[in-house]
Amino acid sequence: MTDQNNKLTFEEGMKELEKILSKLESDQTPLEEMVDLYEKANKITEICKSRLDQANQRMTKLIKNDNGDLQEVDYEK
Repeated sequence: MTDQNNKLTFEEGMKELEKILSKLESDQTPLEEMVDLYEKANKITEICKSRLDQANQRMTKLIKNDNGDLQEVDYEK
């Protein structure tokens, strides 16, 4: 993955995947381009999955305290 891909946000990745899907569904897209788009989509999918995993890890660190308020728990200590 390139440095530019590493900076891709989840939302940007989803928009890019929508564009790719549109091109893949087109009858006008040549086979070779379709293969390239498929490879690009796989890379973007991995980036988006990573972003979701990171968000999930942050969310699972939040628990309710005795007052019912959310607080972040540091499990790494």
